[in-house]
Amino acid sequence: MNETKAAPWIAPACALSLALLAFAAPASADHSGHTKTEDHSQGHDHSATTSADHTGHSMDHGAQTEGHDHSGAMTDDHSNHSAHQAMQAEGHDAHAAAGHRMPDHLGMDDQNTLGIAMSPDGFQYKRSLQDYQMPDVTLRNQFAKKVSFVDLLDFDGPVLLNFIFTSCATICPVMSATFGQTQEDLVAIDDNYLMVSISIDPEYDTPTRLREYADLHAARENWVMLTGQFDDIFTVVRAFDAVYKGDNKMYHRPLTFLRANKDAPWLRLEGLLGSEELAEEYSKLLHPEVN
Repeated sequence: MNETKAAPWIAPACALSLALLAFAAPASADHSGHTKTEDHSQGHDHSATTSADHTGHSMDHGAQTEGHDHSGAMTDDHSNHSAHQAMQAEGHDAHAAAGHRMPDHLGMDDQNTLGIAMSPDGFQYKRSLQDYQMPDVTLRNQFAKKVSFVDLLDFDGPVLLNFIFTSCATICPVMSATFGQTQEDLVAIDDNYLMVSISIDPEYDTPTRLREYADLHAARENWVMLTGQFDDIFTVVRAFDAVYKGDNKMYHRPLTFLRANKDAPWLRLEGLLGSEELAEEYSKLLHPEVN
């Protein structure tokens, strides 16, 4: 019978290995448990913060990406940096950015609030009556003609007004399409109206670009698009309490303003709405006894 013998160095090596394992096991267990607890705590706080800070901002982040290249390209043209800083100081919180479903800023804290309506697409918009003082500034329309803003708004008929910019890829196309599609409905209600769209990116939106934008949306002759010096545009934005935060135009809010006549208060509609809702608001404003 052949007898197998263990090499003389195996037993001491096994003993040494067992000793090392016995020594390392508690330290490994403690270290593993400690790391898991610490990571869970840190991860929990971070996710909560991230959730709080970034709720509902998928549209804004996409818009920022699109807007960033354009803003970078226009850096040399934006000479009125102090005016931008003033806007940043006066701006509302960026979380009131455009396009959010059921946004927090549609609260009922405004004493002039008339109520909150819901569009068929599931977007809420707030209705309130406001008195605004029209600033005495001179702007240019899509035909490059100088326009006194005070004289323009002295129009004694219904006025619909909004703020847009032509390179916007988020809410502006929706708002402009709403204006464009509503024109037919407004004619049936009262064709003596004035539409005004004011660019909040006047350095880029030249009269030529506004004219192309007007053609894109089949603007009739009573739809005026305005651009001008940034300071003058900002004065109008501030007059309508439509200030957005910082240099990022993408944080501007979806606001539409309606007025029955030059002596009437403004109906402020904050949020996205379609052409049917806008036509209905227009009709109710002009004929409250019927609606």
